[in-house]
Amino acid sequence: MFGYARPEPVRTVGRVLGLGLLLLVSAPVIPASAAESRGAVTQDGWWNRLQGPVEGEPEGNPIRSLAPAVPKPPTVPADAIAAGVTAGQVDKVAAVGLDLTLADGATLETLTLRLKESPAGGANVAADKAKVIACPATMPWGPGQNAAWQDRPAADCGLGAAEGARAEDGTWTFDLSAIGRLWADPFAPLAANGVVLSIDPASVPAGAQVSWVNFEAGGIALDLAATPGTPGPSAEPGPAAPAPVVTAAQAPAATGFSDSVAGTPALPAGVAGLSPDPFAYAAGQPASGFATPPTADLSQPGTVPEPPAEVTLAAPAASPGPALQARPAVDFWERLPAPTALLVPVTVGLAVLIGVALGPGGRPAPVLRREGGLSRALARRSGDAA
Repeated sequence: MFGYARPEPVRTVGRVLGLGLLLLVSAPVIPASAAESRGAVTQDGWWNRLQGPVEGEPEGNPIRSLAPAVPKPPTVPADAIAAGVTAGQVDKVAAVGLDLTLADGATLETLTLRLKESPAGGANVAADKAKVIACPATMPWGPGQNAAWQDRPAADCGLGAAEGARAEDGTWTFDLSAIGRLWADPFAPLAANGVVLSIDPASVPAGAQVSWVNFEAGGIALDLAATPGTPGPSAEPGPAAPAPVVTAAQAPAATGFSDSVAGTPALPAGVAGLSPDPFAYAAGQPASGFATPPTADLSQPGTVPEPPAEVTLAAPAASPGPALQARPAVDFWERLPAPTALLVPVTVGLAVLIGVALGPGGRPAPVLRREGGLSRALARRSGDAA
């Protein structure tokens, strides 16, 4: 007799591991929660008008290559950025790079930039009279200290501008909420290249300079407040809409009606009104029936029962009820997380690889099993009988 031997232990372990791996990758993956709303300072810098080519200087000026770099002004500390005005002309501008991220569906409420004046002597001149304006940068830029004027980031104050408010302790506050909404616009966002800080020359014609402790020294901070997004429609079925209430008008009690098809009374016994079943009569459609005449005395000679007269009963108008709206069908693929959908081809590939790795060696191998004494005796008896 032939039988099937149990698979070898190595094959069994391989199958168990393969099945476990298949179940692991096929398990639904819970999507990660949306990122929280946050804002951060990424870089800073300042540019000097006296550094590099001046306005109107022709390209390829041979003298420019021979001119040494202008040393850093002693009034700007090494750990500060500065904006300044000299003789009614802006000679220094600063910039702060910002990173803004809003959670899914969140709305930006407030975005505030805070800078701290440098306490170094001579770093600030007429700072309490200076009007500092923050405008959005319209191009990417890199950090720099006493950098060339031609490399300063361009800004567009027509898109948005925030005037700084200076406190007595030298803290400057800029309300960037309007500019932040331009950066966070989901339809036509403005590139978040940070803001450029400059002094309005009209506010201090004689000249001024404001130096702020830079980002590396901890003098710049950004505060963000956002309203979380409203949750989407729940996939759980909501309560069933109430059925429309159909109010039936009262029918005369003296006349009964019978169903012309089934022959059963259309009104409950002892009730002088229409059936409360909303499907008994369609709204606005006539219903047919037969009026039952008064019972005639058939014992009198010559009395012939009259056939029932057919009458038409107008169904009462249904009172207006709540409108029923069909719920949209939920698509399976819309509810399926994207990571789970991506794991489908991976699962199929792993199943194929496991099958190829096991191959024919993973199948049970037929073996010859030795017959016992009882089997041999039965075989001999069958041979003798034959």
